[in-house]
Amino acid sequence: MCLRFCHAVIALLLSALLSSCSVAGVELLTPRKVYEVRDLTVLADVRVPQTVVVGTDSRIAAAIAATVPRPEAPPVVLSVRIGSYRPDISPLNRRSEATVTVTAISVIDGSPVATATFPVTSETETPDFEAEALAEAVAARIRLLFALSMPSARQ
Repeated sequence: MCLRFCHAVIALLLSALLSSCSVAGVELLTPRKVYEVRDLTVLADVRVPQTVVVGTDSRIAAAIAATVPRPEAPPVVLSVRIGSYRPDISPLNRRSEATVTVTAISVIDGSPVATATFPVTSETETPDFEAEALAEAVAARIRLLFALSMPSARQ
């Protein structure tokens, strides 16, 4: 009798656990909003090297040009703000950090439709490439967020 009761309790707990997982799984599988990115502007604090700003701008512009526009996606322009830049934060290697805020602004009415703020960290062993590494890390994160294509390598 006690064994049947334990089996029933375990079965009830397992079914409750499985039903709660299925509800959470549905929320995880909802597709995120996709935008047709048409252009961008990269702004930065005075302390951010110009190489980071120009490198980020050129990499994202190349990704926008390589991306096939989706006709159903709402058109936006991106405003990328690079702030709180900290160069060479590690004594062992060249590691830089920045906080990036990206705002997608509707082309139709000029209102912001999406905003994301995130930290970006890059690492390199060559001091000459420290700014370029950070620019690539920022651009890679924005390509991922807005489903932009990776541009082909120049030949």
